Amino acid sequence: MNGRAVFLLAVLGVLAMAVIISGCGSDSSTSASATAQPTPLSKAKFTKQANEICKSGKREKDSAVTQAMQKAAGQQNPSPKVFESIVEEAVLPAYSRTIEELDQLGPPKNDEATVKKIIGKFEAALKSVEANPIEASQRSPFVAADQAAENYGLNLCSL
Repeated sequence: MNGRAVFLLAVLGVLAMAVIISGCGSDSSTSASATAQPTPLSKAKFTKQANEICKSGKREKDSAVTQAMQKAAGQQNPSPKVFESIVEEAVLPAYSRTIEELDQLGPPKNDEATVKKIIGKFEAALKSVEANPIEASQRSPFVAADQAAENYGLNLCSL
């Protein structure tokens, strides 16, 4: 692989994680929270389950990106259109599912606002990637969300 392909994989990895944690913030998370609130978990259980969700989401994203890159392997320097396609087909779906799953966990009592804020930051970052994947590859929109998640103890939830 040439240097540009390695860079592209690294950027896609960052974007993919962002998408997973960010979620889409669409109807599915709204309807899930509107119909039934999840049972609150202890902070230890919450962080363990959330970190597992993120770990699984990263694996899903990495696998999808690898497959997409193999399809585009004949191209020495993938065009912005190909790059955008990879983000839309490999990164965004994996990140969306990850964020959705995080949103369905029951946050610990007294931490609901903190967890909601973290998920909101991921959702905002995901929307930024959806709106402009090329720009997002140059500066990760997930930095604030990643830092908030890490500060809370979600050390595997850096998108």
